[in-house]
Amino acid sequence: MKQVLQSLRTGELAVLEVPEPACPPGFVLVRNAFSFVSPGTERASREVAKSSLLQKARERPDQVRKVLEKVRAEGVVSTFQKVMARLEEPTPLGYSCAGRILEVGEGVPGLFPGMRVACAGAGYANHAHVVAVPKNLVAVIPDGVTHEQAAGTTLAAIALQGLRVGEIQLGENVGVIGLGLLGLLTVQLLKANGCRVLGVDLSPRMVSKALELCADTALLRSQDVEGAALAMTGGHGLDAVIITAATDSNDPVELAGVLARRRGRVIPVGTVPMDVPRRIYYPKELRLILSTSYGPGRYDPEYEERGRDYPYAYVRFTEQRNMASALALMAEGKLKIDPLITHRFSIDSADEAYALVEGRREEPSIGILLDYSLPEGVELRPPVSTSKIGIPKPSGGVSVGIVGAGQFVSGVLLPRIANLPGVKMTRVATARGASAAAVAKRFGIPNSSCRAEDVFSDPDIRSVVIGTRHHQHSQQVVAAVRAGKDVFVEKPLALTQEDLARVQQVVEETGRTVMVGFNRRFAPLAREVREWFSPCQWPLHLIGRINAGRLPQGNWLLDPEEGGGRILGEACHFVDLFQFWTGSSVVDVQASSLRPPDGVPSGEENVSILLRFADGSLGTLVYLSEGASGVSKELYEVHGGGKSAILDDFRSLTLYSGTRRKALRSRNQDKGHARELEHFFESLAKGVRPELSFESCAHTTEVMFRILERLRKESRAPRHEAAQSSGGAHG
Repeated sequence: MKQVLQSLRTGELAVLEVPEPACPPGFVLVRNAFSFVSPGTERASREVAKSSLLQKARERPDQVRKVLEKVRAEGVVSTFQKVMARLEEPTPLGYSCAGRILEVGEGVPGLFPGMRVACAGAGYANHAHVVAVPKNLVAVIPDGVTHEQAAGTTLAAIALQGLRVGEIQLGENVGVIGLGLLGLLTVQLLKANGCRVLGVDLSPRMVSKALELCADTALLRSQDVEGAALAMTGGHGLDAVIITAATDSNDPVELAGVLARRRGRVIPVGTVPMDVPRRIYYPKELRLILSTSYGPGRYDPEYEERGRDYPYAYVRFTEQRNMASALALMAEGKLKIDPLITHRFSIDSADEAYALVEGRREEPSIGILLDYSLPEGVELRPPVSTSKIGIPKPSGGVSVGIVGAGQFVSGVLLPRIANLPGVKMTRVATARGASAAAVAKRFGIPNSSCRAEDVFSDPDIRSVVIGTRHHQHSQQVVAAVRAGKDVFVEKPLALTQEDLARVQQVVEETGRTVMVGFNRRFAPLAREVREWFSPCQWPLHLIGRINAGRLPQGNWLLDPEEGGGRILGEACHFVDLFQFWTGSSVVDVQASSLRPPDGVPSGEENVSILLRFADGSLGTLVYLSEGASGVSKELYEVHGGGKSAILDDFRSLTLYSGTRRKALRSRNQDKGHARELEHFFESLAKGVRPELSFESCAHTTEVMFRILERLRKESRAPRHEAAQSSGGAHG
């Protein structure tokens, strides 16, 4: 299929062939008929993409700070690789489309193949032949509404949400500043709501269009707008002013304050600066009310990605319910889309559409549609693969399939795999077709798709690298192993004891190699620590402090069902490292967490863990999110037999023996990613088991479950009981 994409690094726009998306649980797969090009949002996106790296940095100082923090924590080389991987990934455009359902994922009631739907959401409702959209961002198109009209549903919902947050009442006098596509939709909605409307714009054509549609008054900005507002309201001023302009000027915000009555409302919906002039707003006691896109649920992953709806009785109008309201108004003829459509282009001519949006083509436009009609006789969906699952064919090297290629995989793992002799990546599968196609092109991978099954069923693939989100790991490991593949999977191996048991069973039945990406044991300086204490004649005392930092609220890693939380999802690294240094397994676990006040991250992000090993060694692990960002992320101390070692962030290592001291430094931070991959594929080529055995990986996962069990048992106890408890648990 074809999709409109832009390069975040260069701003180059292209229509590319990409794999058709899969249909995961909670999603529907939709064959687009039309999509709307948003003149404001997409023009802004194009301007950012075409700007220089320096200009991008000036636009997003928050991202620059994150990059600098990564440089301090991980070094220049590692940070550069990750940043470039992000910039190289193509960005999909579009967020408002309509078409017919091709496929319905598990857990989506009430929707069926063949139904006509409108779709919303940046990253989902894109300019593409086929899109995969979460169920809460889909609304059924009623009879009497065409696909062309329904393609504008998201834009109409944005306009509608401006009215809702502004609490616009029947009979009020309302101004609309900016009479582009969003403004003209807003004018119609206000009239449907029984309001008197005054519109303002810089263009005579847009002023005329507003009057033609239904505005009571519409003027050029250069005219006496304030006088018109006073005349309309008997000298009081407008009850509310909705700003739908897209401009770098602060004039709309200032004008809105001038036009509004005392104690009136100003609602910015368009993309405008908000330098609120106190001299205007303060004397009138005006309210500035922000409207978040197309309604409650926007930017909430629980609602959008995981499909958890808000209760109807408490949140009457969500994103989806706003979409349904807009479609109902179209069906009743109260919201007219056809008069706003000025241009139609096929997807192959998308650059012409953006030439209008960006002003490269001087021609008046309002609503711009992309058409996904195919020539007669042309099929969109490729034939279904008939490959049979079987043991991979022998070859001179190791053929690899990649499942999941996000920023970490594409920025850290794949560049290292590409440099391994005798290892060839032959297929990549990611959730998004654009990402799969871009990764395939970047690393010279001949095949790409959006379905992990395509990798597992390929008889030419011997091994699989799995780097998807955590909740998918265990089921994908099981599928790959059953297909006769050896597997390298990023941590964690599983999120539940039941899932781990399924993985253990299939590995035992098949004898395939499965290794988890516990890379730190392969770091050069970590190897030096083990060598320093070899032969290990005394139990060791190990101390690790992990200054992990906070994750933003709503991050998928914190979701227990998808990410498993930070202890299971990241602290497993450090348990494995301790086992590597001791050469022993964990036999006893104690764990305790902070009891944070409201508003501070959960206790499972701030814990102290005590591990006892079979050889008598003790390990103390402190994992925290509340440390200063200037402090290194990982600091380890190992003591025993008259020797000590201090490892600071895999950059420096100091070794002590009595009074003697030896200092080692690494030019670049090396956490062992290259060596772990090299070792895994060398083991496959030689037909031997990796040093990091599956049994060890499974044991580490079981230890993490025991740690979580201790933490959660403590969290359920009253505070005074938790304070008195010693917290011991034996495995």
